[in-house]
Amino acid sequence: MSFAGILRRGAFRSLACTQSRVDRSVLYWAEQSATGVTLRDLCQIGLDRNLRREHGVFLHRELRIRLAQRVLELESLPYRLGERSGIRDVIEWYTGFVHLLEESPVPYTEELDKEFTMLLTRVFEEHSEVIQAMAFGVQDLIAELREDYSHVQAEVDAILRRFFTARIGMRFLLQHHIESFRNREGHSGILQLACDPEVIARKAATDSAMLCRASLAQAPHIAIHHTNPGTFTYVPMHLHYMLTEVFKNSCRATVERHAESFDDPLPKVHCHIVHGDEDVTIRISDEGGGIARAALPNIWKFMFTTMKKTPWSGRRDDFRTKPGDSACNPLQRPKQGGVLAGFGVGLTLSRLYAQYFGGDMKILSLDGFGTDVYLHLNRLGTACEDLPQATPTNESHHESSIIQRPRIRSTSWF
Repeated sequence: MSFAGILRRGAFRSLACTQSRVDRSVLYWAEQSATGVTLRDLCQIGLDRNLRREHGVFLHRELRIRLAQRVLELESLPYRLGERSGIRDVIEWYTGFVHLLEESPVPYTEELDKEFTMLLTRVFEEHSEVIQAMAFGVQDLIAELREDYSHVQAEVDAILRRFFTARIGMRFLLQHHIESFRNREGHSGILQLACDPEVIARKAATDSAMLCRASLAQAPHIAIHHTNPGTFTYVPMHLHYMLTEVFKNSCRATVERHAESFDDPLPKVHCHIVHGDEDVTIRISDEGGGIARAALPNIWKFMFTTMKKTPWSGRRDDFRTKPGDSACNPLQRPKQGGVLAGFGVGLTLSRLYAQYFGGDMKILSLDGFGTDVYLHLNRLGTACEDLPQATPTNESHHESSIIQRPRIRSTSWF
């Protein structure tokens, strides 16, 4: 079908047409207001059993709202995206999760909270294939439009940013409640009270080097420099994911620029960690040749990659997904010897993770020499979730519906 035909069929479908395809439960919950929460609130909730149970009641409603809003948004997507394999799967999964939550009792008691936590565990595990499924749907559109995809890419990227930002929030709330059922020492749910960024950086460096060697036969040394060492409250798995994505890019660029044979010496990749009053800032510097100025706007685009051979180069049927199959999802859990890069989502998702609680990721390039990546992490815990703009939050935009600000105790964690 021509580009004009795609526009006629997909871009201008009315909301009334979309609503006729969505069941009433989803429509009802999608019209409700979602509530943003802060890192500080979630930390206190995870340490107080009574507050945690109140939060479970809040989540019983909140998750239905957030899931339903995503369903309605996906159903309303232009260019027939909501009808494409992968994205249609996500719509069905999310609709099913809304129904599961409707059918489950509100967790007012300890026993009901245990059952609710088991239900959230099921939802969380079946939530893990969403990135790959969404990417599959977009790749289907790219294959259909070919060179005309550039005309719609900005709009599609905006859609994906909104969706994945919301998804990060849902998965965070799900896993935090699950993990806080039996808290580990030094943790509040998935928050580590004294998270040492150097420890996380060294683990991410080791994992990235292993992936680089598996794909490119060698890897540069990643040197970690921790100025005024300290800790802060953060989510270790988020930080590990972000650092691994950046380290992989730096390692690959360094090898491709400097290694002509197996044993050529490689310049180091440097990682500097600095604690400021408001942020923990991490700078990753490499000598991989940098990024041409004309190419810089592309780095935050979904599906953009400099890899010549990507996982999407083969038959698209190979990427059909099913919920709960996270063990074989290379976008979620890279396996040793797997593809180093090429999916075109890692860097953009990393920035969304950083922005989720008030941080950011920036890239500066010295074309012909190397690249500096700055990862800013908010350490105060006062930032509200970075929910999509169209998703309403509570009036103050900085309080959850469970903990009101006067009840927050002063703490040195942040």
